Amino acid sequence: MTQDEFDDLIQEIREEDPEQLDSEFFIRDKPMKEDKLAKLEQKSGFTLPEEYRNFLKRFGAGDIGTITVLSPDPESDFSLWKGQEPFEKVNWVAVVDDGKSNFYGFVVESSVCSREVWFADQDLGYELSGTDYEDFYQLIATEAFGVDT
Repeated sequence: MTQDEFDDLIQEIREEDPEQLDSEFFIRDKPMKEDKLAKLEQKSGFTLPEEYRNFLKRFGAGDIGTITVLSPDPESDFSLWKGQEPFEKVNWVAVVDDGKSNFYGFVVESSVCSREVWFADQDLGYELSGTDYEDFYQLIATEAFGVDT
């Protein structure tokens, strides 16, 4: 899903059902600044996909639609590092909690996160499996807002 297509979807949601984006029940970090995001990438030793980076800079981590977007910031209440040592070398980065103890994220290869989204299913011991989501925007559109892409 392109940036323009995602922006169009967000605009449509704002017009039709704004509570999906900004409900009083949603808790979210402030949007992340580019310099902080770059520092977190440097400390972690891997680069994040552009779509995920743009989302964090625009909306911040936290609740959106029916899911929770995780943050690369270990100080965030939505930190993707919960339960592990921040910035330890990883081969998988969870970036979305589906609210059912399952996670979506990116595989890390050669210090770069995949653009494609992977799934870790609690019922399968968090074994990774591929998804049909080609990028983070497609994941958000489908899992957070129930939009077929």
